[in-house]
This record gives sequence, C-alpha cells and structure tokens, in this order.
Amino acid sequence: MLKADNCMIQAYITIALSFVMGLAIFISMPIVFHKNTNARRIIFFNAIAIGILAFLLLDIFGNVSALFGGGSLNLLEIIFILGFAISFMFFIAPKGNRLPHRNPKRTSIIAAIGIGFQNLTEGLVFGSAGAAGLASIYLVSLIGFTLQNMSEGFPIAAPLVGLKKLDRRFVAGAFVLGGAPVVLGTLIGLVFYSSAFIVFFDALASAAILYIILVMFHVNIHRGLGEGNGFDRAMWLTYSGVLLGFVVAFLVNYI
Repeated sequence: MLKADNCMIQAYITIALSFVMGLAIFISMPIVFHKNTNARRIIFFNAIAIGILAFLLLDIFGNVSALFGGGSLNLLEIIFILGFAISFMFFIAPKGNRLPHRNPKRTSIIAAIGIGFQNLTEGLVFGSAGAAGLASIYLVSLIGFTLQNMSEGFPIAAPLVGLKKLDRRFVAGAFVLGGAPVVLGTLIGLVFYSSAFIVFFDALASAAILYIILVMFHVNIHRGLGEGNGFDRAMWLTYSGVLLGFVVAFLVNYI
C-alpha cells in the first residue's frame, strides 16, 4: 500500500513538472506584441527562429539515429521514413492562400505543430523516466527539456512579429499547441513506452520543422527583395540570425 502511494505521489509530481516544462515555451510570447519593429528586425527575428529550428531538427535526427542500425532497413527506420513522408507531403499539399509571406499565421501554427510533435516525444521520455524511478535521467530531462522549451517558443512567435491585427487568443492557442503536448506525452509515458511511437512522432516533427525552415527562408528572401537596395543587408541579417539562433539553441541544450 505504501509503495502504491509513493508511486502515485511520484506520478503527480511528474505531471506537475511537465506543466512547468510546457509553460516554459510561453517565455517567448511577449515578442509577438513588441511594437517597435521594422522590416530588418523582423527578418532578423525570423532568422534566429530558423537557427533554433535547424538545431532542433539535428537534435531530433541525433536522438532517432541511436535507435537505428544493423546495415539494413529495420521496422523503426521504415516507420520514420513513412512518418516523415506523410507529414511533409501533407504540409506541401496545395492550399488556398498558402504563400508564406501572405499567411504568417499559418507559418506560426505549422511551427507550433512541429514543435508540439517533438515535445510529445520529450514528454514520453520524461514520463517513462518518472515511472521507472530513474532519478538521474529524470532530473536531467526536466532541466534540459525546460531550457529547450524556453527557446522553442521563438519560432512560433517570430512569424507573427510586426502584424498589426493579431488576436491574443490565436497567439495563446499557438503556444498551447506547441507546449501542451509535453504534458500529454508525460501522461502517456507514465503508463506506456514505445520506441516505435517516439520514432513516428519524431518523424512527423522533423518534416514539419524542415518545411517551416524552408518557408521562413522564403519569407526572408521576399522581405529582402522588398527592401530593394537593402537586399544584401537583409541576407546578411538572415545569415547572422541563423547562426545566432543555432548557437543559442546549442548552448541551451548544452547547459
């Protein structure tokens, strides 16, 4: 009876901490409502978001590749390939008003979806560590995932910076879409763990993140062209912003 009570307490603590991890993504939300913005600043914000997403994409591939091996296609690799293909084809399918520079809200939502899928797998790892009582992994996961989520909100916020008419409920919903899956994954991880499940959702996340990286590059090029003689400067802002975002994401994950 005492052991069962301890398990329940541990589960409640794990769920509570998963909310902390999920809420960390909201730290970037005030950037959306920053009023003192211009085209160059928006280009730079988007570039930083691209750098963060690029690191996140590499991080996902690094985690998933540890499950692969053997010199031939195995079930996990097939699941990843199929999940990636399904997700990427869904996002590139023809849709009305799909030009990214004309629909920044869609860009933000897809970024939130990709980050949400990735956070779902992080929640699975965190929940399973809590259920197994692996204190060292549990603590490292808590600190690492929380710090990572603090930077992951930026790609959701960046496409919305500079918009004149912006519904606060929409912005909050986008951040919930990115952060809430941590809690959902934790709840699932407390009772269920599957490598195939993690690989599949990492595949969905990878495709969404790759797509949104391409979209944000398109947006920055379009804005750079809109500046006329300032195109070269806009591109240097993009390159430096991508580098800064990548370095920030690396340092956040390294700590």
